[in-house]
Order: sequence, then C-alpha cells, then structure tokens
Amino acid sequence: MPGPRPSLRLFLGLLLLTLPACKRDGDSQQPDGDGGRSAGDPDQQADSARSSIGKVRGDEELEPDPQQLAAGVPYLRFHIELGEAPTRGPADAPVTIVMFSDFECPYCETALETVAKLEEAYPGKIRFAYKAFPLNSHPYAMEAALIGYSVHAQGKFWDWHNLVFAGPRVDQQRMEGYLEQLGLDQSRIAAELASLKYAPAVRRDLRTAKRLRLTSTPVFFINGRPLPGARPQPIFEHMVEQELSLAEGLATQGVAAAELYDYVTRYGYTAIVYEDERPSLDEDTVYPVAIGDAPARGRADAPITIVAFSDFQCPFCAKGHLQAMEPLREIYGDDIRFVFKHFPLPGHPLGALASRASFAARDAGKFWEFHDAVFAKRGRYSAEDLLAIADELQIPRAAMEKAMIDAPNDAAIEADLKQGVGLGITGTPAYFINGRPIVGAVPLLDFRMLIAEEYERVAALRAKGVAPADLYNALTGLEP
Repeated sequence: MPGPRPSLRLFLGLLLLTLPACKRDGDSQQPDGDGGRSAGDPDQQADSARSSIGKVRGDEELEPDPQQLAAGVPYLRFHIELGEAPTRGPADAPVTIVMFSDFECPYCETALETVAKLEEAYPGKIRFAYKAFPLNSHPYAMEAALIGYSVHAQGKFWDWHNLVFAGPRVDQQRMEGYLEQLGLDQSRIAAELASLKYAPAVRRDLRTAKRLRLTSTPVFFINGRPLPGARPQPIFEHMVEQELSLAEGLATQGVAAAELYDYVTRYGYTAIVYEDERPSLDEDTVYPVAIGDAPARGRADAPITIVAFSDFQCPFCAKGHLQAMEPLREIYGDDIRFVFKHFPLPGHPLGALASRASFAARDAGKFWEFHDAVFAKRGRYSAEDLLAIADELQIPRAAMEKAMIDAPNDAAIEADLKQGVGLGITGTPAYFINGRPIVGAVPLLDFRMLIAEEYERVAALRAKGVAPADLYNALTGLEP
C-alpha cells in the first residue's frame, strides 16, 4: 500500500530550508519543458524507463508512478544512477542509501554519524553511496569533491572521506595533509586537478542534484525515497525497517538481492518539473545554435565552440570576456573557437551603437580587435570613445561614422536578437559551449568544468568517425 503523499514542492522546498542543512546559493537556472531530458541531453540514457519526469502542477502532490505501484513498490521514489559513485557495503544489500554531500557542510558531518550507527546496527544490510554536491558558498568544497574522485581512483576514497569529516574545517593545507597521511600519489592528484580530469564526474552529480531540485546538503535517498537534512536516527531506522520488509516480500516474488535497487527505483522519477514555472535555459539540453556568418575567432574545426550572445555596454559581458573568455583562450589555445552574436539590451543604447560600429571594424578586418578594445572599457564608453578606438585600430573614420549613424546592418543585429530570444535568452551574457548554455558572468572554473565534459562528447564522436570539421553540427544536432 502506498505510504504518505507529501506535497513535493513543500517536501523538497520548504523542508530543505527549515531542516539542519547547508544551502546552495546563486543557482537560478531551472530545467525547462521536459526537464532537460531531450534528444540533445549530453548523458541521456538508453533505457527510457530510467528517464521519468515528475511533473507538478501548482500545489498538487506528486504521486508515485502507477507502474511502480503495480510492481508492488510503495512510496514516492526517485531513480539515481550510482554510476562511478564511491560505495561501501555489499552490492546486493537490501537497502541502498545515496547521500548528496559537501565536504565543508557541518550538517553532513552530523548526518554521517547517524549513517555510521545505521551501518553498525544493520551489518551487511546497507550499501552507502556518495554523490558530490559542493555548494558554491563553501570555498574548498569543489576542490575537495574533485580530489575525492581522484582519491577514489587510487582506492582510498572512504579513508579520505572519513578523515575530512573527522577533522577541523577543510582548507588547502589540511587536504594536502590528509593526502600525505594516506600515502597517496600527490603529484598524480595535482595533475588531475590541473586537467580537471574528474570534472565530468562531479558535474554529473551536480546535474543529477539539479534535476531533483536539491538546494542544500545533506540529502539522502533510501532506496530512492528522499530524506533531506540531518534527521534523527529513529527516522532513518524507520525507513530502513520499511525497506527491509519490502525486500523480504519482493524476494518471495523472485526479485534477486542483486537486482533489488534497480527494481524498487525502476520507475522512480529522474527529474522534477513544475509546470507553472517560467522556462529558462537548461544545462542538460544541447541547443542547436547556428553560427551563420557571425564573427568567429579560432579554427572552424576546433573541438570546442563558444557562442557568446553579448551586449557591448553590459558590464557583466565585459567581466565575462575579461575574466573567462580571455583566460580560456590562453588555456586552450586552438582548441576553442569563439563566436560573437549581438544582443544589445533595450536599456543600453551605446551597446546597440557599438554593435553597429563593429560592422565597420569587421569590414576592415578588425572586428576582434575592436571587440576587445570596447570590452576593455567595461561598459563605460561614449560614441567618441568608439571613434577613438577606430582611430587607434586604423579603421577609416568615415566608414565608422557611417556605420554608427546609418542602419545598413540593423537587420543582422536584429537577426541575432531574434535567434537569442528563440533560444530562451533573457539577459546577457549568455554563452553556449557546443550548444550547452552558461548564463551570466560565472567563474572561470564553471566554464572549464563544462569544457571537460565536452571533451568527452567530442572524443565519443571522434571514435565514431566524425570528422573534426563536422563536430559542431554533430554535437549540436544542426544539419550539415
């Protein structure tokens, strides 16, 4: 018989805010439409049963999937692929507990003490799995998560995990000390950090958390049943007992112990969508961003293409260019092609003026020099400043003045605007990395971690024989 049916919005929203938990800040993007599970999903699963969207309308309650109930599995559940997650305990344990965790979260430390007591009370009955959910409010959490996967590759994840949570607050020196204490290959870990080797693994965990609308740590899923926060031990014990009873009943029906987790979560939801929510760009979706004849810098067959919808007067666009795009150009060199799309905002008349002026620069073969010089002004410039830049770059002043005053290129600017609006852009800057969006002047690491994921997609296509010149169209689903 199905268990209690709490309002999901309340359960995963208000409850997460009121329970002892660390909260994630500054993440405003939400899945749109189908929750990001589209033909362009970078890690879409082949088994459609593993891609079930829980759609919530208003304050309605989210019910368990009818197929799940028909299979004799009660309670609202979510399916979380374990994948490369570190686990401890028997693989065929009747209870699998997945924890979304942050190495700097004190509530995670408290909750882990409860988990340890459960493992002691139910020997051989619990498999415990870690998922990385580093919060952006914790300065060392992301690095600790990346190190965690490096340590996992050396076979000592749980030793590292336990040292970090048992010690004082995490910092660089302490993490290095733990690595030395465990006798790990620190030069290898340093190289893996520098190359962001395990960024795709961490991002997969983060995107799973985002699909499930998690905003804080810790959050547990007990055989797919959500339990947020550092809850008292009796609550965990009650759910574990329920799952052990369920496992006994399913065993009599022929469900093997090794298949139990997959069986009870088979019809669990993999994402949550609120139908009354305003759609926005979704990092789980690959958008078919056509380049057309837009200005481009870098090789046409580069494995990574970044399309920037930008406003010359926008200070955040300038920040994104100076603190992210330029460093990326230096780090990755010829591996990145940069494409510029005009998206002057209504409140930025000088942004539109600079867009007009850029066509004169382009005709003179100086678009990118002009682009860089304008952004160096950080959104603070005048029409005279644009003319001065033209003089410095030896762009004919008469051509520049004509481009600024007349409207011969407004149709091209409007075409970029229309394309951006069609993609769902509402502000600047908006970037698409091989079709996957990043909105705003986010830290350089955010771009680098997504690029690390994209190298995996590129390698998969190259292994299938896709030529370098055809990569962008293949990655974004555009027609050749």
